[in-house]
Amino acid sequence: MAHEELHLPVPAVRGELTLEKLRAAAASCTACPLYKRGTQTVFGEGLDTARAVFVGEQPGDAEDKVGRPFVGPAGKLLDRALEEAGIDRKLVYVTNV
Repeated sequence: MAHEELHLPVPAVRGELTLEKLRAAAASCTACPLYKRGTQTVFGEGLDTARAVFVGEQPGDAEDKVGRPFVGPAGKLLDRALEEAGIDRKLVYVTNV
């Protein structure tokens, strides 16, 4: 049985994968219906060499408006937890699924 070639409306990322290339690809992605509802892509932020990565659920309204991850109520909680643990948020990578 022959397999049909799958064509997804996902922009190709060629060469070495970098966060900037992935960010650009995500901004023009139409592979799922999220692009129809969101006002902008909420991509992760932080050091690409971070030793810790925090992944949250889908971006909420605050994240969609600002275009940054963890800026709403969950972000405030994360900021407090990081501060209590003595971890500078600038040294980690935060993103959503």
